[in-house]
Amino acid sequence: MKEWYVTLEDQKIELVPITPAHITQMRSLSSDSDIWTWYTEDLTEPNDLERWMTQRLEETQRGSKMTYSVFLKETNEIVGATSYGNIDWEEHGIEIGWTWLGKKYIGSGINKHMKFLMLKHAFETMEIERLELRTDEENIRSRKAMEKIGAKHDGTLRSHRSTQGGRRRNTVVYSIIKSEWDQLKGSIFKEF
Repeated sequence: MKEWYVTLEDQKIELVPITPAHITQMRSLSSDSDIWTWYTEDLTEPNDLERWMTQRLEETQRGSKMTYSVFLKETNEIVGATSYGNIDWEEHGIEIGWTWLGKKYIGSGINKHMKFLMLKHAFETMEIERLELRTDEENIRSRKAMEKIGAKHDGTLRSHRSTQGGRRRNTVVYSIIKSEWDQLKGSIFKEF
């Protein structure tokens, strides 16, 4: 896995493998509770963010997740985080998710840059065959963002996860498969 867990970048952002040194910048971003509405956990408290960081580093060591800090090149500041997870090397499957951005960066176009870099890396370098994206069924903004990048709705996992408020969420599953990538790259992501 280590050969795939590398910095990814374009003209706007850098996705850098997460390190404990990134937590200082993340604290100021994560303190706004509004960004955690649809996340399965609330990381507004510094201890919760540190626990999250420790968990992500452990998952990376085990090979089950690769988490990136998202740097905005213009300011060289961290603006959020995203991950590859549910990695299935045998079946060449992977999920992109666990993504969060500081409130002022939501809707700024950074998410499309992140997804392009991660899709390109997954399909062209890692030779992934199927890539999944998941979200809460009620998270319309996230669902629209997935559809906007060409992901197809595969179905819904009913009563799939607990949310931070104790509600059981239905999780919608979207996917992009390798045979669709060239067409998406030449249309939806043509500016990249």
